[in-house]
Amino acid sequence: MSAQLRRESIPSGALGCVGTFVWNEETRTAVLIDPTDDPSTFLDFAQKNDLAVKRVLLTHAHFDHAAGACDAARAFGTVPVLHRDDWKLFHDMPKWGLRFGLQAKAPDLAPVPVEDGDVLEIEEGFSIRVLHTPGHTQGQVAYVFEALNLAVVGDTLFAGSVGRTDLPGGDFPQLERSIRTKLYALPEATVVVPGHGPETTIGQEKTGNAYVKA
Repeated sequence: MSAQLRRESIPSGALGCVGTFVWNEETRTAVLIDPTDDPSTFLDFAQKNDLAVKRVLLTHAHFDHAAGACDAARAFGTVPVLHRDDWKLFHDMPKWGLRFGLQAKAPDLAPVPVEDGDVLEIEEGFSIRVLHTPGHTQGQVAYVFEALNLAVVGDTLFAGSVGRTDLPGGDFPQLERSIRTKLYALPEATVVVPGHGPETTIGQEKTGNAYVKA
């Protein structure tokens, strides 16, 4: 039986990072991806929409995506989910926040690991496929919701652009491989939700992205 899934992507935080809810319209069971450095936006949305958030998923551990993860996870009675290759970055978050002149608290919850190819079964008809897409960071992942034809990709791929690779853990050839072999292998109609800026589709980026064409 397929769940009736809905989603909402909301910019929040100091750098306008995009966090995304996906939920089952009938049961109100939800996941939250990237609660940014200001989780209050997402706590309010969940309360107003009567959402029961079961997982707080992180695409990667940069502070603008992940600084609010522990507060959000605690509020929802869960823990953050993050690829192991970004765990050190996660724990060093205050140091990297200061590089941008922003304060970030030290994480006080240990993340749960996620790996390439994992399928997260939230409930019947509500599953998420994980793609490990390193290059922007070593632990960057994308979360694919095949029932919605949706990929939440963090800072790997943007509308007409790609994630920066000049920060620690960045590697442009690796990023290019991740995009070509993982993201561009998705159906062209797949809607892409980047960590910043407007949405796009896999088809649009395969033909029009100035940095990585198919």
